[in-house]
Amino acid sequence: GEVPLSEASRLVVIDKPGAPQSLILAAQLAPPTGVENNIELELMNDVIGGAYAARINQNLRVDKHWSYGAYTFFRDARGQRPWIIYAPVQTDRTADSLRELQDELRRFLGTHPATPDEHTRVFRSNAYSLPGRFETNGAVLGALLDNQRFERPDDYVPKLKARYEAVGLENLQAAAEEVLRPDGITWVVVGDRGEIEEELRALGIAEPEFMDTDGRLLPPLEAADETD
Repeated sequence: GEVPLSEASRLVVIDKPGAPQSLILAAQLAPPTGVENNIELELMNDVIGGAYAARINQNLRVDKHWSYGAYTFFRDARGQRPWIIYAPVQTDRTADSLRELQDELRRFLGTHPATPDEHTRVFRSNAYSLPGRFETNGAVLGALLDNQRFERPDDYVPKLKARYEAVGLENLQAAAEEVLRPDGITWVVVGDRGEIEEELRALGIAEPEFMDTDGRLLPPLEAADETD
């Protein structure tokens, strides 16, 4: 059976004293790679964070200069798969960056859905790159193996361009509404706890859970100080 979707966000902080930056990772469950609307999901991801011109990279890197690059991606799987956010950011903007990432998802589902220009960009990026994706024997073999793994028809690749062309703006948005859960994401932040704890608590996303780099739970800072 499927793993139930989370009804609430979780925030885990991996304490790495002296870390020069914070690494934000986040994940939520998404449908399997072999679902019928996988193309729509891929295009949705490309608008949000799957490319340099995508929203979260433009926000955190290009506009605010808080990160060298922020991206989102799916990990292929026959069953439920993770949709992942990856964003290394400067330490003093850890909480601000996390807030922006969550807000980007909410805006996508609410006040700022995908635009015609974004739809055109991700269509062209995917459709026009198809010849290069299958120009080697290894790439063709990989596609054939993926067809078997994800129970796709043998003509899946030859029909990819037509499938991209069939995805309208409304299909892309419907995929987002089906999958994205801004309030049910597990957030993991790797960074210097002493520098980021106060602001992360103030975010109110979830009560932070603190661990060391070996995954052991850490006590509150006050208790840790008394132990020392």
